Amino acid sequence: MHIELMQKEFMLEKKYEGLTETSLESYTLFFKGWNDWLESEGIEHTEELTPRVSKKFLMWCQNEKGNKPQTINTKLKLLRVFARWLKDEGVTKELITHGIKSQRQDDSPKIMREEDLQQALRHLRRVKRREDSFTARRNYALLMFMAGTGMRLSEIERTHWKDIDLKDYLINITTSKSRKTQSVPLSESLARELMDWRLFLERKFPQRVPEFLFVTKEGTPLSKSAIQNFFKRLRIRLGLQGDFSPHCMRNFYIKQLLKGGANLREVQLLARHSKMDVTRKYIGYFNHELKDTLDKSNPLRDLL
Repeated sequence: MHIELMQKEFMLEKKYEGLTETSLESYTLFFKGWNDWLESEGIEHTEELTPRVSKKFLMWCQNEKGNKPQTINTKLKLLRVFARWLKDEGVTKELITHGIKSQRQDDSPKIMREEDLQQALRHLRRVKRREDSFTARRNYALLMFMAGTGMRLSEIERTHWKDIDLKDYLINITTSKSRKTQSVPLSESLARELMDWRLFLERKFPQRVPEFLFVTKEGTPLSKSAIQNFFKRLRIRLGLQGDFSPHCMRNFYIKQLLKGGANLREVQLLARHSKMDVTRKYIGYFNHELKDTLDKSNPLRDLL
């Protein structure tokens, strides 16, 4: 059977099962890259797929495309699900990923340095005061929002103004990773920033304010790739040497909660981790910084 035909059937079934748009997009992008490689190898039919072919593709991703272990493992994970579906449907006799092991990777989170974030915010404040442009206003509000909520990039991309409750200081997340509707608190300082951003949008779009929280100059939703590119450009412009990306912002948010004295259960709820074990891992990652906090507020200081 033709590989691309099977991929279309697989996608229809996953959509029927209620897979999130983000997950469906991940498969679409993966299949596109895989199909380009299969075409270069002259492979068109499922009968030609074997574990050897799958491993050759992953090695190509590593050696030719420069994919890192985390990216390789993500592709392998997607390929494994498709391989299991092909076998369950009787399309292939064996798993086309049989015997392929995941690569070792560093699971420690990349954390944005506080000084880098402060430098970025100072720069954006200067630009906002000097230009008062749409882009300057939006980018500053966006960075403040990410630092103050720890929301995932896919969640931010889909956030509407109707999800922001400025009266009760809540953000309703209806497209969370767990596919459940969740609410997270909104600080008063961030609420003020969002109100300022809202007033600016009302002047920019007097007929009708865009539904989405962060948009382009034309009023269309700001995409994940656009946000990622904003971080890349800002990092290069400021010459930042540390990790500086959207996901680093989420890790920074979690670190600041722990340093600020929040307990594990509170951090789990605010970060919306499904399991406490995920939250607990961060303690080990930030041990050295948490020790600095302990030294500054040592409970034994007045007893010695």
